[in-house]
Amino acid sequence: MKKLVLMMVGLFLLSTAYAQDKEALKAQKEAEKAAKATFKKAKSIYETSIPNEAFGRKETDFEKLAGALPMIESAVQNEYTNKDVDTWKTAKDIQYEFYTKENAELKADPDNEQLKKQFLETNTKLINYCQKYDEYVALDPKMKPEEKSDIHQKNQIIAANSALPLLQAAQNASNSDNQEELKMGVQYADAFLSLMEKSSLMKDLEKNTLTKNFTREQIDEWLTYAKVFRAQSYFNIPGTPEETIVSAYEGLMNTKYKGVAYNSLSNFYREKDKAKQNKYLKAGVDALKNDPEQKDLRSNFAFVLMQNLYNGGEYEKDGNKDALKQAIQLIKDEFSDDENAVNAYLMDGQIAFDEKKYAEAKEIYQTACAKYPDEERCLIMAARSAWMMAQTNGSKKADMEEAIKLFKQLEAACPNEPEYWGESLYILYNNTEQTAQAAKYKKYYKAK
Repeated sequence: MKKLVLMMVGLFLLSTAYAQDKEALKAQKEAEKAAKATFKKAKSIYETSIPNEAFGRKETDFEKLAGALPMIESAVQNEYTNKDVDTWKTAKDIQYEFYTKENAELKADPDNEQLKKQFLETNTKLINYCQKYDEYVALDPKMKPEEKSDIHQKNQIIAANSALPLLQAAQNASNSDNQEELKMGVQYADAFLSLMEKSSLMKDLEKNTLTKNFTREQIDEWLTYAKVFRAQSYFNIPGTPEETIVSAYEGLMNTKYKGVAYNSLSNFYREKDKAKQNKYLKAGVDALKNDPEQKDLRSNFAFVLMQNLYNGGEYEKDGNKDALKQAIQLIKDEFSDDENAVNAYLMDGQIAFDEKKYAEAKEIYQTACAKYPDEERCLIMAARSAWMMAQTNGSKKADMEEAIKLFKQLEAACPNEPEYWGESLYILYNNTEQTAQAAKYKKYYKAK
């Protein structure tokens, strides 16, 4: 009896599963039928909205066509219709109508921010639809190769044209102070780069078979722009991971914007990590060596590097000052006409002065005086070096007289600034027993 009951239960379960499968299959067929009906309706609306001379339609009926938008959106997301080439063709055609309309409206009203936003959304969808259409065209066994090629090129042109406003939007956003706009700038740049670098539409780049509308050089330049705008947006978004910013700018180091990259990274590390800042400053100096258009930026890199190395005391570590000396010599050799070049001589002299090599320091400062006669700091330090040299050499009269000569030159050059020469001349004249001369400067002496 138990065996019979078990058999009856098994038969019941089988019949129940069969019924459930039947219901599921029925539901599946109904869902497929509904999806295809939705797509068919969207396509019908499109075909009865666009210009058609046979029906007397000269312009697209956008009010009617708008009704197809949610339907085609559903079709491209539905598993029963989103693998059909006709779905993506219709989606692309519908979106292209709105792209054309909004493009014309934006030209007439370029400051309309709401329209700009809508246009960018339309462009993004159009690019996606072009990519998907192109993808399924390539898989269609019924289509002739020449027809596929024609569709591919048309999709390519439409997608590239639609991507250019994204590039412009990325540029605009990268210059904004608004955090949300900066984040959108990254998205626009990424969308542009994704299309141009990864999509099937742009695979012809490698084959050099782009249409005359777009050259490889143009595409490469646009790609570089997008990377610049993306990096700039990342840089100005607080909390962006360090590795993201570094990666974004390092990606520009082999482009004509390498100066921007090294400058941005050196600025990024300015308050965070002097060693890393110096790394990018030094690399920037090397990278811009043969780029006359960026000579001023290279000069600035060298000056900041020089100051960092000196102020950070790195040149004193282990007695190693090669990096600092190299930076100084570079400025002397290549940027001697720069308005700040005198700082290299002053820094070089200061190093010698710090090391108590006063004769060497005086020589450096006097060389600087000859090259930059209007820079009083050179003469001040030359005079001080001469006096320190005299003191360390036993205050020999010849050395003292040399110091007096330089301080007198300083007095002549800066007569209204006795703090530079007054007290020093009083002491020097006293030490050389020139009492009458010392008396003239006694008023500047501050007794200790």
